[in-house]
Amino acid sequence: MLICDDEPVFVEQVREHVQGYLAQRGIVAHLDTATDPRQVMEGKTVYTLAFLDIQMEGMNGITLAHELKRRNGKVALFFVTAYREYQDDAMDLHAFRYLEKPFDPQRLYAGLDKAMEYIDGAYVDVFVYAQQAQVQVLVDDILYVTRENRRVVVVTQTQRYVTGDRLDVWEEKLPNLFFYPVHKSFLVNLHHVTKYAYSELYLVTGERIPIAPRRQAAFHKYWFDYLRRR
Repeated sequence: MLICDDEPVFVEQVREHVQGYLAQRGIVAHLDTATDPRQVMEGKTVYTLAFLDIQMEGMNGITLAHELKRRNGKVALFFVTAYREYQDDAMDLHAFRYLEKPFDPQRLYAGLDKAMEYIDGAYVDVFVYAQQAQVQVLVDDILYVTRENRRVVVVTQTQRYVTGDRLDVWEEKLPNLFFYPVHKSFLVNLHHVTKYAYSELYLVTGERIPIAPRRQAAFHKYWFDYLRRR
């Protein structure tokens, strides 16, 4: 999480309220604070949630928000500001709350509840079997989950995570609105499909995923329902 405001008093106020919220909800999270938005801009840290002032010395908070969105398209944004004229820009970035200074802590808590629901749905915990470690992966970054011999592997464009969960457990974890078990060994994220050829799917990586013969008719219907929802 990030709090960025060029007024230290507001950074401290937001920090205290956010820490109180996390303690009350039993949530463990790392919290960064900054009074110079340029330092955040020059860094490479990827955040899941950020509180940003809009009118700051040296940089507009909207510009910083666009950069955080570039690093993580699912970042949950809160704008804390005294300037109403930027409200349309904030809404264009799908901000969770536009909090005017001085802000209402109860409204902040309500916004954080919504943001946590969103984050829970956007990320999935993966236990990496080989490293004996738990990592968070963006759901939409997953290309597919596959069974390889006795192992189940979660595949993204940049990583392969060998997990200890069965494939049917992943079917329950991942949203069935766009993940489909096209084969007994493949659960595919349709957001990354570039071509559907009835018996196989082509992914953005160039990989081809087979569709099991007895699942082809059901998937054919599902595919066109999926296209209509998009």
